[in-house]
Amino acid sequence: MAAVSFTERGHRASIASGGHPPAMLISNGDVRLLHSQNGILGCLAETAPSPSADEFELASGDRLVLYTDGLAEVFNENDELLGVEGLTTLIHESAERSLPEMKNTILDGVASWSHSPLADDVSLVIVEVR
Repeated sequence: MAAVSFTERGHRASIASGGHPPAMLISNGDVRLLHSQNGILGCLAETAPSPSADEFELASGDRLVLYTDGLAEVFNENDELLGVEGLTTLIHESAERSLPEMKNTILDGVASWSHSPLADDVSLVIVEVR
C-alpha cells in the first residue's frame, strides 16, 4: 500500500508506503525514486513503522508515478526481469508526453517486454502538479 498526501495547493507532498515498489517523482527531466519507508505490514513482528513519511516539494509540471509490482516484476523471453530499473527507463522516456500518452506508453512498454500476459496486479497512477 502507498498513500500520498498533498498540501500547499498540491506543491508539497508526503508519501508513506509499506513494502511497495518505489514511487517515482519526475522533475526537470530527472526521475527520483521514493523508496518505501516501512516493511510489509503484518509480515514481521520486528517491523516497526517509520517515524515519518518522505516529504518533498513539488513544482508545476512535476509528475508523481505510483504503481504496483505487477508492472516491474515481468520477464522477457530470455527470462530477464524488467524490474524497477527498466520501468524507470520507460517512465523517463515517456515523461514529456501528455498524461494519457505517458500512461499508454508505459503500459505498452511493459506489455512489449513481457513474453506472456501480465499475471500480477497492475495499477498505475500518474499525478501532475499544476
